[in-house]
Amino acid sequence: MSRKDKIITFIMVFFVILPGGISFISKMIAYSKVELVEDGMAGFALPFINYIFVALGFVALFIWAFFMGHFRDIEQPAFDMLNREISFDDCDPELKAIGEFGYGTTTNV
Repeated sequence: MSRKDKIITFIMVFFVILPGGISFISKMIAYSKVELVEDGMAGFALPFINYIFVALGFVALFIWAFFMGHFRDIEQPAFDMLNREISFDDCDPELKAIGEFGYGTTTNV
């Protein structure tokens, strides 16, 4: 990752992801304060717990992907997929018979 890419990533994290996370947390705190004051805990507990688990799940997946190196080379999976498709095409004799332009001599015409 070049220096320019690192700077762009830092800017995106600082100006997009952090404010979004902070606003989510502040909204959850405000939501919990309103519901704790009123007697509406039955309608509050389940959505609040769901929001927290979903948010924690996304954070855990992001941290796992970051530490497993999934953001180091984001173009490599596309090349792997294309190479795998080419190797599958090379193994299938019917696809070889069809030819480059989608027509040719096939045995089941």
